[in-house]
Amino acid sequence: MIADFERIFNVWSEEIEKALREVENNNFQEKEPGPKQELENWRTKMRKLTCISEQLRSKNCRTVYDVLTQASQNPAEQLGKPRDKIYLATSKWRSIELKVTELLNEAKDNVKYLATLEKFIEPLYEGTPETIKDTLPALMNSIKMIHTIARYYNTNDSMTGLFVKITNQMIAQCKYNILNYKRIRDPMMQGSSKKPQTDDGVLWNHDEYPPEELIPILKSCLDLNQAYQKQYEITKERLMNMPKGK
Repeated sequence: MIADFERIFNVWSEEIEKALREVENNNFQEKEPGPKQELENWRTKMRKLTCISEQLRSKNCRTVYDVLTQASQNPAEQLGKPRDKIYLATSKWRSIELKVTELLNEAKDNVKYLATLEKFIEPLYEGTPETIKDTLPALMNSIKMIHTIARYYNTNDSMTGLFVKITNQMIAQCKYNILNYKRIRDPMMQGSSKKPQTDDGVLWNHDEYPPEELIPILKSCLDLNQAYQKQYEITKERLMNMPKGK
């Protein structure tokens, strides 16, 4: 029975380590993922890690672990094999449990804080440069909170990565607005089955994109860029003036 339990235990350990590697290497499929995908990525990680954690605490796992732990403490001659092998297996299991707990805590914490951005990043996917501009103070304030109090996500890499995703999505939405401003602003065209325009070469067609209509749209995108950078500097200054601010 001990030999059978040890074999099962080693198979489980390998399977869990494989699952953990998949969770840790779960990269985005999209070329330029936005902030919404970042949140969804951590939610997926949290679900998978919760599933692994629940299996680790299941009755079958605990029974096998307890039997092998007891066996590793018995004299080797009673088992007919060295205790070291079983001890190594249970030690490895304990390290796996610790890793799962730590990764799950990180995923839960990151989901909790990234979820505070959810309503402020929605305009980055659905809004115009003007509506995005209106939400910048609240968006930057939420990012400031994450940077200040999050346990795991407030590293330079994570925060820089988040800003890159937000900026990329902002640029993508500005481009969409420039190419499709008529569809966006005309209620009659919003339900159109015609595909959104993606080719920026059409902008030189003055009949379809009259300069007097196009230039204000371009200006609104430039204004958003300036407002974004200004809000970033304001938030940075606020943090520097906080007693224990980063």
